Amino acid sequence: MKMVSAQECQSVEWKWSWQDEFLKWLCGYANTDGGTIYIGVNDDGYVVGLKDSKSLLESLPNKIADKLGVLASVRLYTVARGTNLRYGDDVPAAVAGKLLNQYARGMVRAGHCGQEERHTKILSKLEQENPIWILEDGEVEYIEVSVPRYPFAISCDGKYYKRSGSTLRELNGFELQNFLLERAGLTWDALPLPDVCISDLSREALDAFRRRAVMKGRMTEAEASVSDEVLLRNLKLFEKGRLIRAAVLMFHPDPERYVTGAYIKIAYFAPAGAYGQNKVDDIIYFDDVHGPLMLQVDKAIDLIYTKYLKALISYDGLQRIETFLWPREGFREILLNSVNHKRYERGIPIQIRVYDDKITIWNDGQWPREIDVLKIYERHPSLPYNPKVADVFYRAGDIEAWGSGFDKIRLECDKSLSPYPIISAGLNGGVELECDACELYMNLLKHGRYYDTYPKPNRETWEDFSVLGDGGAVKYGTNEKEPMVGFKRGTAGEDWREPEDRMMVILNDKLSEREKKKLMPIVDFLKTHDKITRWQAEQVSGKSLSTVTRYLRRLEELDVLVRDGQSVATVYRRT
Repeated sequence: MKMVSAQECQSVEWKWSWQDEFLKWLCGYANTDGGTIYIGVNDDGYVVGLKDSKSLLESLPNKIADKLGVLASVRLYTVARGTNLRYGDDVPAAVAGKLLNQYARGMVRAGHCGQEERHTKILSKLEQENPIWILEDGEVEYIEVSVPRYPFAISCDGKYYKRSGSTLRELNGFELQNFLLERAGLTWDALPLPDVCISDLSREALDAFRRRAVMKGRMTEAEASVSDEVLLRNLKLFEKGRLIRAAVLMFHPDPERYVTGAYIKIAYFAPAGAYGQNKVDDIIYFDDVHGPLMLQVDKAIDLIYTKYLKALISYDGLQRIETFLWPREGFREILLNSVNHKRYERGIPIQIRVYDDKITIWNDGQWPREIDVLKIYERHPSLPYNPKVADVFYRAGDIEAWGSGFDKIRLECDKSLSPYPIISAGLNGGVELECDACELYMNLLKHGRYYDTYPKPNRETWEDFSVLGDGGAVKYGTNEKEPMVGFKRGTAGEDWREPEDRMMVILNDKLSEREKKKLMPIVDFLKTHDKITRWQAEQVSGKSLSTVTRYLRRLEELDVLVRDGQSVATVYRRT
């Protein structure tokens, strides 16, 4: 006997008996990744039998073919009563002990001596509504109905369905439109638009494309010097004699005339409580960046790095060094990613939020299910949501189209010693990246250009202090106007520590040498960074995700780290 999935999921359903509404579920399987419905099996995997298996075996294939137009695999199986398809012979005691499952195995029945009145009522209802169908020899039957994923769209009574997790969703609106396009081998940005002429396009945008393509070696001078029509045809931006949406997005001076929300919003937000309120959504100023996408990205980057972000100054000898919150080229790569992956049909602009210590960017895109968020810096294919738009950016030399965008982001972060962006990708769409300021920038922001001479707590110069509780204290020195915060073990005055020292004190006290050795790569990283993500922990330790998650939880138990978040974007901050 084969065991099936341990639970209902995107590709498996268990049903006590057949109902014609399950045709919708088969339609959803065919439109997603394929799947199986088991008829004559309860939710915990126990086979409960079929009333008329022969009739069902004959009618189901015809019914499925007539309603869905697909060929399904319909198979009948006979097993001993009490067989469990989920767990086999290892059914958990809690599952086997359920009243419903005892009934399915024939261990209890209504009116059985010694039963509670409540159980008798439940069993009576079950026997009436969900009887167990047993063959003469004491065996039971079930039917397995399987459909594969179909390359074209499947409908049921004129409606289209898809599976999402363990639920069924009817497609409508833009979701249905994109699904039908996908099954037809088309994309949203490849559809033609009426009443748009080549003369309507932006001369500035077309010339900018030519310059970049030649400069980056993606085109020769001769290839770029052709007429606008020939250039656009060579870029495959025509369909049936009309310009497609990608051409309008990339080169039209006002793409929002045809595509709502095809622009970028930027806003600067006040620090928490800047106006006496306990929130961080006080907008100080904002801008909207419009125009063709070919020009829009660089306009937005120039605006952010001149108006919204300031370069802080430090010196290496006589050399003046300017440090931005986050590397410019890395953020340009993120913005290009957002532009290429955004779902323009939803009409929502890209949104960039700038704070004192971070910058975030959100777009209404759909993270490709083929790419693991936690492994984004590893080799992966290029899967742009708007392939025609992405191809124009590639021909202009702005992107590589090899799935190497995040590798470039990583390199830019490493050069500037900036933390890697934190990615939040919603299951139902929407992707946000948070780019936190590098350590040098934060030091300059807090202490100025002489941050490296900023006085550190020193217990020998402290005369008296007051204990705050939970191991913290504030010390006022004789010449200090502001309190200095340190870490204290034991009673007042015993042992003050910097955060890094505090961390090592805890590890030396609480861990064996063997356990400490395992955690040291992460600990060494935390000596120079005040937070770490699971992906960063994987990189510095060389261990698997499950292993580093266990290590981080151990550090959390020791009060070395505090967890912020519950998703793939979880950050562990040093206490």
